[in-house]
Amino acid sequence: MKNKLLTIGELSKRTGCSIKSLRYYDLIGLLKPVYVDPNSNYRYYNFEQTRMVELIQICINLSIPLKEVKDLVFKDDNKIDYIRLIEYGKKITEEKISSLNNSLSFLNFLQEDIKRINSYSDYESKKFNFDEKYYYTLPLYEDEMNDNFYKLLDIMFNECFSKNLYIKHDYSVIINIKDDVVTKFVACEVYKINSNIENIIKVKEGTFLCKKTSSFNFDDIYNMFYDVGSNDKTIIISPGYNYDFSSPFFEVKCTI
Repeated sequence: MKNKLLTIGELSKRTGCSIKSLRYYDLIGLLKPVYVDPNSNYRYYNFEQTRMVELIQICINLSIPLKEVKDLVFKDDNKIDYIRLIEYGKKITEEKISSLNNSLSFLNFLQEDIKRINSYSDYESKKFNFDEKYYYTLPLYEDEMNDNFYKLLDIMFNECFSKNLYIKHDYSVIINIKDDVVTKFVACEVYKINSNIENIIKVKEGTFLCKKTSSFNFDDIYNMFYDVGSNDKTIIISPGYNYDFSSPFFEVKCTI
């Protein structure tokens, strides 16, 4: 009988699964050997079990707990339910692919944004077109980015989490100027799906004049665009990408 079976070492070589792991799968009842030598206690497996080992390894790579795998694998009659395990594995895989694609999109966006910001110096201004954006906001009454500002920023993010909003990477200060009346908001970018909830500000697609600053004072930043003639304009202050966190800078965008 043993001539037609694989030793635990042979199964390990054939599947790339360690002997220690195979012994553990036996211990928890997930992969029992088809034969155990009563004299030596050596474990033996049949060739068909290589398939099961490969499925277990896929489940581990998908972060599916082994107890969950065991519950999925066995039917009431203790027969292996490959279909159920495969369908569940596919579902988890598709979810991970979707998550990875979202991460890739985010990284691509960051890469392009850094290239854009690096395309002009600290001492010049440059015009860029930006898509429509939506921001969850809270009123801001501070004159600069001080401790109270950062406390408000924390409150804003907690509100977003409590409302289950889909937050994007950007947090900002938004300054709206209309007929010389100035209103300020602390803001974080959210997806359009959240556009109908309270406290959302929509910033329309358009051309913005962009500059860089290291100032934390909102009046100083507002005065950077004093010569932009419109009586109805929006200024967005966003943190830049800086390797030196001891001296951060901000990119400031103004509608024109």
